[in-house]
Amino acid sequence: MQHRYDDLTDEQLVELHLSGDPRGMEVLYDRFFDRIYRLAYAKLRNDSDAQDAVSAVFLKLVRSIDSFRGESKFSTWIYTVANNAIMDMIRRRRTTLSIDADIETDDGDSIAREFEDRSPGPEQQAVDEDFARFVYSKLDELPEGQRAVIELRFFMELSYQDIADRLGIELGTVKSRINRAVAALRAIVNRDEVSAGAR
Repeated sequence: MQHRYDDLTDEQLVELHLSGDPRGMEVLYDRFFDRIYRLAYAKLRNDSDAQDAVSAVFLKLVRSIDSFRGESKFSTWIYTVANNAIMDMIRRRRTTLSIDADIETDDGDSIAREFEDRSPGPEQQAVDEDFARFVYSKLDELPEGQRAVIELRFFMELSYQDIADRLGIELGTVKSRINRAVAALRAIVNRDEVSAGAR
């Protein structure tokens, strides 16, 4: 009888991986790839960087999965790993390059730095992707608490209870923060649409 990996819980898949069965990690990868990518894209706003972040998260996951103790749900634990890896990327990106610093040539001259345009090409301009990018770009305007619940609920797809556990708040508080955050996003989107129409 063939073992049904997809029916196993995240925690059972971790145990399989730790016991030497590579399918445990493969199923976890398939299960969490999209969620981690959405979280990375929301913070990095660039497909290539988001892909790199997902790779970094799963590399870190493979190296540190034996530190998962089961004290929280695996989905909560992997969110923490993912968020830390993405924030590390952001910090490294900020400290490695000054945008306005000129490049010094061998003969002592300096030239202005030029950057590759990494924005999506026309083939990636689907309406849903455009709207998603627009919403992602507005998340920074939300207060930290509201932004956190939006990321956990809609990017990591955590349950309300998992979010409450992760943030150490009451279940009712999670629901009200999500409602306030969605209302605030709507107001921001409406404001920007009105501003764009007035031009």
